[in-house]
Amino acid sequence: MTRPTTSVERLAEEYRALRDAAAVVDLTDWTVLALTGPDSREFLQGTATQEFESLPPPGTATRTLFLTEKGRPVAHAWILAGPEPTSAILISDPGARSSLKPHLERFRVMEDVEIQGPDGMARLFGLAGPERDPLAQAIAAKIEGARAVRSEPLSFVLVPPQTSSSLLPPTVDPHAFEAWRIRAGIPYQGIDVDQDRIATELFLPEAISMTKGCYVGQEVVARTANRGKLRRQRIGFRFAWGGEPIPRGTEIRFGGKEAGTVTSTAWEPGTREGLGMGYAMPEALASGLDLLVIQGEKSTHLSPGSWPL
Repeated sequence: MTRPTTSVERLAEEYRALRDAAAVVDLTDWTVLALTGPDSREFLQGTATQEFESLPPPGTATRTLFLTEKGRPVAHAWILAGPEPTSAILISDPGARSSLKPHLERFRVMEDVEIQGPDGMARLFGLAGPERDPLAQAIAAKIEGARAVRSEPLSFVLVPPQTSSSLLPPTVDPHAFEAWRIRAGIPYQGIDVDQDRIATELFLPEAISMTKGCYVGQEVVARTANRGKLRRQRIGFRFAWGGEPIPRGTEIRFGGKEAGTVTSTAWEPGTREGLGMGYAMPEALASGLDLLVIQGEKSTHLSPGSWPL
């Protein structure tokens, strides 16, 4: 196979691998925490939105949210629970690196559980694409002490921090992963998610158990879910790429009215389109009117879609 000769061609090839086959991304700046102690499972059950009394198959991580008492998101995370209720690994994006551990420490009152990290933890690699899990297993098999973790829409490999760089897998350009992240609908804390939101506005049903009992923020989740009407909801969209991303915070409008805001955008490599994430009022989405962002004299039409975009 002939290798691409330009950075643009390489970027497009790497993006296609993330989307259609399998590729690896370096997630060193993400957040990894370890919970240990006899009350680890019970602690997660009381602090996370997902159900942890019944576990997924071994080596599989579960998506969840950690919320404040007012239902505001502190982190979107993947949790790998051990076969015994005495340990778990928490994986979250870079925005949770300084806030997730202090948040959990607030609720560690009587439970016998210790929280380690994020410094000094295993090095994290993400894998995307329909063929990602065999690749993750192959990488982990070559590195002593490494662990492959199956999950959606991204899988992971945890590598001991002292591992020689010669054993580490080749990784894609961060710009290719950023486009894939937006296409997949993975929100970043502090960018697409903050504590001005409430959990149900994020549209992450796979991260919230609606049958689980009491946990931090559960009352707000139940109330807003049962009410059936939100002021805004997280959306993904495509748009004609004009050469520059749409700045975070740019207003979305419909019918001459304010409809929401943009949080993330990126060029989709190999195309003439951009990918974006943001928030919009449900009535704007239901109106059938065009969603627009206006920057000076330029207006850009947004085409909302379900994830993956």
